[in-house]
Amino acid sequence: MQSRHTFRTGILCCLLTTVLVATLSAIASNGREFSGYYDLSAVSEQGDLMQFTLHLRLFNHGGADAKNVVVLLMEASPAPTLRGNFQPVKTWKAGQFIEMSQQFTISKREFSEWTTRPVQPNVVILFQDKNGKTWQRGAQISRAPLFPVTP
Repeated sequence: MQSRHTFRTGILCCLLTTVLVATLSAIASNGREFSGYYDLSAVSEQGDLMQFTLHLRLFNHGGADAKNVVVLLMEASPAPTLRGNFQPVKTWKAGQFIEMSQQFTISKREFSEWTTRPVQPNVVILFQDKNGKTWQRGAQISRAPLFPVTP
């Protein structure tokens, strides 16, 4: 009798695990598709503004390549404001990193917030899927020392 109960419990656990894995895969492909690291260099103060170079190393967790990719830097205020963008990427392969660098100028207040955890630069990615549909996704990034990317 005990072995039958253990067998049923094992089957139930396997079934639940399968459902959980399928659900997490669906979420990953439609949720956090991009993550990575950022670093800052060439930081200089110019009055109430900070000028710097933002280096990104981003990973495409999606199940397909992203086409015509534009990575934007947005202010993270209640009404997001475009701060600038990086050079477009024609194709970003699934399961691959891209590395990019760009110089930006933002307010001292915003810059100060970035250097105080858990705030990070607000990086938004615009891209087209294999069907040509345009999507907008955020990137989950954390600060880590990166070698400067050469264009």
